[in-house]
Amino acid sequence: MIQCSDSADARRIRKWSKRVIRFVYFSVMFVMCAGLSIITYKQPTGEYGCTSIVVQFGDEVWEDAWVTLDSQCSVDSDCNANQKCFQGNSHENPFCHEKRLLIFSHFNGLYTFDGIEAERPKYVEMNKEKGDPFKSTIPAEIKYCKEIESWVFFHRNIQTTLDSKASNECQWLLRSEETEDFDLVELSTGFWRLWDGKVVDDYRIDIDCAECVQDSDCNYMGACVDEPGDGLDQKCECFDGRFGIFCQFETPCDVIRSEKDSNTTLNIVQDLDQDNDSITFVSVYSRPIYSARMQGKPYSLMRDGYPGQEDQYFAVEYPVNASVAVAPHKHNEPDQYDDDDFFEINNQSVAFQQLMKNYTFLLRYTGSRWYGQIVDPNLSSNSFKEEEYHAFWMNSFSGTGQEDNSTLIISEATTMAHPAGVDFFEMRRRNKVFESGVFDYDYSQYGVLIPLVAHDGAGFFHCNIPSE
Repeated sequence: MIQCSDSADARRIRKWSKRVIRFVYFSVMFVMCAGLSIITYKQPTGEYGCTSIVVQFGDEVWEDAWVTLDSQCSVDSDCNANQKCFQGNSHENPFCHEKRLLIFSHFNGLYTFDGIEAERPKYVEMNKEKGDPFKSTIPAEIKYCKEIESWVFFHRNIQTTLDSKASNECQWLLRSEETEDFDLVELSTGFWRLWDGKVVDDYRIDIDCAECVQDSDCNYMGACVDEPGDGLDQKCECFDGRFGIFCQFETPCDVIRSEKDSNTTLNIVQDLDQDNDSITFVSVYSRPIYSARMQGKPYSLMRDGYPGQEDQYFAVEYPVNASVAVAPHKHNEPDQYDDDDFFEINNQSVAFQQLMKNYTFLLRYTGSRWYGQIVDPNLSSNSFKEEEYHAFWMNSFSGTGQEDNSTLIISEATTMAHPAGVDFFEMRRRNKVFESGVFDYDYSQYGVLIPLVAHDGAGFFHCNIPSE
């Protein structure tokens, strides 16, 4: 009897053990399936990804990008010379289009989550000052293209071709490798493809989350704080003397001077309202702007020496008398750069001749390089409103005509926080279109870059320290 009782108890124990095991098993399976379902549901919404990302393209360019203009048209004759009438996939009506130099780094900066497309998050370009949405400028986008199963960078107003049948899928300008990944940041470690009239393989871009998790993400130069109102889960609040999304930059010097002439100085443009933050200067592309009021040809910011000066600057010949005119585009000697198409083109305009009597020289960053520009004298610290500034859409340099000829000098590609210590170049022979026609020379996308310093790495601008 005792053996029978023991056997019955053992069977009951085994029976209940199996039930418990089944219950635990199915409970775990239920929890796992529920969790997986939640993840599957929320992952496309960007719940587990970055709310905002920082995108850094390289210095590559495409010379023949077709850009949609604001003018509607019916036929080509409705547009200006060198423009075409075309109705792209992104527009209901045909618009005039023109070819421009597409500099990809002009689209560097902050991109923020803006809904779901193709079951994945879509990121939209933010303005270059504070990282807020553009008010009137149409932003670029980074999204997933189901047609080619890749993430793509595109802009609705930039066409790869005016032949609708030959255009890239999803109008891509950059595309990732084929992937089903939801995490765009992870994909930045792989190779992308770039379009410059043909497919360029093995192209790399940098994409980082703009949010921080802990103070170390702020380089220990700031605190990681909750900022839900800014579109970021958490952001770096920099300590005094630091700035940048990750507090990676030291506060720049207030005044810089030219290597060529220490009396030529540019002042940082102050942010008068400061927007309730610790940044005391106006910035674009997370860099300060410098300016100076000038008149006449800015020889102190150019390669050639001053008119009548005996010593040649870096052994470059120049006209000794400022009244001696140099014929434009007479390129008989390949190593002779005495011609100066910046002033040759612009001086044909009465408005430019008046501008040269009183103007603002502006030095600002454009995503990869610093541009030195001659602009309207009314631009001052009181009137700088950079919410809509975009180096591409404001024709900082497009290489096609007179409208972008405000840029006189350009830096090397750099990620430095300020222009001090960066090498600069004077731009020559950089415009394909001249008033009297198109010329047959072919140089780099920026024309011929004449070094403004005698030695690489010397830097053309330096902080103006009073004790020096």
